[in-house]
Amino acid sequence: MKKNFIKMNNNQNQLSLGNFCRVVKEIAQNKSFANQTEVFYCIFGVDDVSDSTINNYCIGYRSIGTEFRQKYITYRKKYQENIEIFDDIIIGLMSILDGTVYQNLTHEQITQKLKDNYLFNKLVSELYNLAKNDQTVPDKFTVNIHNQISQENLYKTLCDILIYIVLEKKQPVYTETSQKEMIENILNSTNISVAELEKFLKLQMQDGINYTHSLKKLAKEKNPYACYEIGNLEYTGQMVGYPRYIKSYEYFKIAAEKNHPRACWLIAQMIYQKKIGDLSKDDLELAWYYLKKAEKVGSVAATNTIGVCYLQGLVPNEEKNEKKAIEYFKKAINFEYVYAYNNLGKIFEEKKDYKKAFKYFSFSAEKEESWSCNKVGEYYRLGIIGDIDMKKAFKYYNLATEVPLNILDHWAFYNLAKHFYLKGNHQSNIEQNLDTAIRYFKKAASNGIMPAYEELIYIYIDKYKISKSDYHLNKINDYLDILSKDKYYEKCKDKLKEKLKEAEKKHLALVKLI
Repeated sequence: MKKNFIKMNNNQNQLSLGNFCRVVKEIAQNKSFANQTEVFYCIFGVDDVSDSTINNYCIGYRSIGTEFRQKYITYRKKYQENIEIFDDIIIGLMSILDGTVYQNLTHEQITQKLKDNYLFNKLVSELYNLAKNDQTVPDKFTVNIHNQISQENLYKTLCDILIYIVLEKKQPVYTETSQKEMIENILNSTNISVAELEKFLKLQMQDGINYTHSLKKLAKEKNPYACYEIGNLEYTGQMVGYPRYIKSYEYFKIAAEKNHPRACWLIAQMIYQKKIGDLSKDDLELAWYYLKKAEKVGSVAATNTIGVCYLQGLVPNEEKNEKKAIEYFKKAINFEYVYAYNNLGKIFEEKKDYKKAFKYFSFSAEKEESWSCNKVGEYYRLGIIGDIDMKKAFKYYNLATEVPLNILDHWAFYNLAKHFYLKGNHQSNIEQNLDTAIRYFKKAASNGIMPAYEELIYIYIDKYKISKSDYHLNKINDYLDILSKDKYYEKCKDKLKEKLKEAEKKHLALVKLI
């Protein structure tokens, strides 16, 4: 059988020597000084290797030679003792990128120049993206790289990446081998067979209008993927128009018996949320069993939820334990699990350690998690850890809205309407746009954010004063009726009463509602 190589210098999915050379050339100002050979010479401190050998190393047809790997074994050992060992390599790369010869720079001068060097920043960012896309790169490595970039430690970031590329990255890679290894690694901790996965994937890719029927048929064979899929459809109410949690549990349980990680986790979630059971002692023990099982077979969501259980005192026969909760949240963030970042942020926010809280919220917001984006927006708008920055607040509130509806935090719509479009905001160069404000308030209100109804009432009172329109009057009545049935009403009824009194006598009927 012919072995199909994955080329290591022409894709976005391999953190490899070839792609390193390619990215440097793409970014460099003068492409003629940034060819593959020059970059190779710079990285290894040589100038007498044939172009064909370098090309084979970079494409991946041959593993990087022992003599070059030995150099980096030495570098790594010295690097652990003295980080400055890479100074010449870093200076060389800066020279290639900028087309300028840098000489006689101290280590401190190098690290300072890196922070201000746009091309070097771009290089590190592109390499980080390659690391995220490369399924052979450990999650712990990408997390460490991300943290170093956040701390502007670009020197160490580049050194760690080079050491990984030369010493850790496996070359060459074969298509069949890599795919087989990837699937086996995913299924390693489960009782699920590759054949079961193949049947499910075949159904998903080839079936059409009879998909649900075929899915049920496959579920009767106790295929864990099909059982999870139907369980999830029942859980979200997509089978009959409303959730059927008992049905969902029955299907999830079959998948969980074969160690399907998410099925195990969702059973625990349903119990904790009282979608099944009443959170009795037996229920808690059952939830904990499935939660620990989910964690054991690789569910990062379960690791985070275990932290929540320790925080809320939901662990059988144990008291609340914030220290253990933090341990589990930190385990989860090693896999960049956004909700674990949020949970850590909330803990430190409650302790009034706002700088730490903001750090964790920011990590989550960088991954465009809606709730944390809105939270970071609040920190900037209120100046919680520094000066008020309405431009950044506007940026993060908008980021919070650019996600699927099922994970969207609608407070972001409220904040955009209230603080930017309702009256405009000169600091952000946002002009007043009442139509946008109304549209955003309605989006927030329809998702249970009661202050949005209050703001809509004020807007329509002002409109009614001018128009005397029954349409505006009906809007006021409708929103008042909804608001008066919620506990938030007690907080705003006095202000509402004052606003209504400002209007004409036709509002007297509305005043009685208050």
